[in-house]
Amino acid sequence: MQFGNFIKRHFQPVPIGSAGTLAFCGFLLSLFFGCAQIIPPTGGPDDLTPPKLDTLRSTPNYQTRFQKQDIVLTFNEWVELKEVFTQVVISPPLEFRPEITRKKKSIVLKFDEKEVLRDSATYVINYGEAIRDITKGNVAPIVFVFSTGDYIDSLSVKGKVVDAYTGKPTKDVLFMLYENLSDTVVRKDRPFYFAKTDTSGRFQVDNVKSGTFKAFALLDKNLNYRYDSEAEMIGFPDSFLVLSSAKLTIDTLELDTLLADSTQVDLPDSVVVNTALVDSFSLAQDSLLGDSLKTTLPLGIPTVNIRLFQESKKLFLREKEVGIYGRVNLGFSRAPFDATISFDSVGQTAFFETEKDSIWLWYSLAEDAPWNIYVQRDTSIDTVLVKTGLRTSFFSTAQLVSWDKIPTKAPLQHPFKAYPVIFNYPLDSFDLGKIQLLEDSTQVPVQPKVVLDTALRRKLLVDFKWKQGKLYELIFLPGSVMDIYGLSNADSIARKFTVGQEKDYGTLTLKVLGLDSSAAYVIRILAKNETLFEEYNVDGTADFQKTIPYMTPDTYSVELIEDLDRNGRWTTGNYDLRRQPERIQRKVLEELRANWEVEATVGASFE
Repeated sequence: MQFGNFIKRHFQPVPIGSAGTLAFCGFLLSLFFGCAQIIPPTGGPDDLTPPKLDTLRSTPNYQTRFQKQDIVLTFNEWVELKEVFTQVVISPPLEFRPEITRKKKSIVLKFDEKEVLRDSATYVINYGEAIRDITKGNVAPIVFVFSTGDYIDSLSVKGKVVDAYTGKPTKDVLFMLYENLSDTVVRKDRPFYFAKTDTSGRFQVDNVKSGTFKAFALLDKNLNYRYDSEAEMIGFPDSFLVLSSAKLTIDTLELDTLLADSTQVDLPDSVVVNTALVDSFSLAQDSLLGDSLKTTLPLGIPTVNIRLFQESKKLFLREKEVGIYGRVNLGFSRAPFDATISFDSVGQTAFFETEKDSIWLWYSLAEDAPWNIYVQRDTSIDTVLVKTGLRTSFFSTAQLVSWDKIPTKAPLQHPFKAYPVIFNYPLDSFDLGKIQLLEDSTQVPVQPKVVLDTALRRKLLVDFKWKQGKLYELIFLPGSVMDIYGLSNADSIARKFTVGQEKDYGTLTLKVLGLDSSAAYVIRILAKNETLFEEYNVDGTADFQKTIPYMTPDTYSVELIEDLDRNGRWTTGNYDLRRQPERIQRKVLEELRANWEVEATVGASFE
């Protein structure tokens, strides 16, 4: 043999006991263990086959009259467990967390010794993507079902959950069913059945029994299956969910009549029905306050669509800053649109300015004096004391300067709008003789129109009949602007900008048709980055039309809000008041290009 010839030709006998013997033995050992090393095969197709369940060595699935025992799942190959706590879903939820472990080729679920299974209940253990093979991570899609009663419940409910404001599907939301129909059940009890939404916002609950249920969608932040945190989001249909595996009766309308007469039937607002006998028609139900619930029964499975919302946070004063003269900063838990603020009158000049979740109260006093600010929210009133002794320190360092940064490149100015300049303090007056506007590179002086913005007292609006394509330089000479404290700008403030041309802009003609003339709406036009471009409050009209010239090229979208409470903004829902969030319709418009005109028509249709 070739191997023997190789040995004979290249190795000579070595006397026993010599050092050469040890070296030779070491060489042979290295050959032996080198050959014994396991090397994964290379090449060929990837292994895409998931582990297969060995039913003969596993706990039988779909048992009835199940007694609490360890559930063993044995596979045809070694497996591993991944993300057990997030992947394994058990419905109805257990009171105590079970122990789930791996033993060679088996996965073992051990119930807590204190766990008491419900009587006559069908349990579903969905292992999700927790069980995988150890080589390629192929998932074994295992669902284990058992019943503590005489039969396995077989009804199902499916649906979709979307964010009520954005309209986008929401992942990892619990859809929950309760036998207890009380309004407080979602705050106190765990659900009888539940499922989680996937990335498309869809869910399906299987093995549900017949009965009447209260349904909820919950983004459960603290993972306790209860709606008990202000940070959590909730959604609910306006009707009970009635599931039946036998016969559908609505008042005097029988199932046979439905099958014979129609493929589309409107149900009363209190009923949602599932029947395993129905596979050829669909039933649709509108909710009491809009389309929060649509029910369709293909193959006997109802579809429940829910809009998820976060209730408006309770308004409270989160922080107060009163240590600097001239401005009190009141920070709130949310946007303070419903806060009422008053104060003691001690001869001060005062202006309010809202900045996100804060209200700034700017004030000026001729003489130092203490005074109180009163913040009313609901039935509570917070008192904020403005102390004396702040003026001297303030005036020793305060300077009136521009608030916005000087741009590195001359920005493009809209040809038909005023140029804004914002300062760091509220303004009282300005000297037009000390404000210069220079046109073109020749620096020709022109006379602008300057006004104080009534909405924001820190802003001056400089307007002129701009020449398109021209460069302008705006200069505020020292002493040209005075604030409410009597301070003037000590240094010159200069800004350069180039006026855009009509061909650089586009025109949008927007039509919104099919509105309810007895209802109110908010129409918002948003830029591609979701910033608000324009907003209109519409009331008492069936059609809306607006032509907006000279818009910056962009891809705009329209947001139509059904303003039920007529407060001029979107209002979220409230579970205790059984109030659904206001419905929103969105449409992305055709891209608006430079020197282009877009006509967009939106038909009011809230889904």
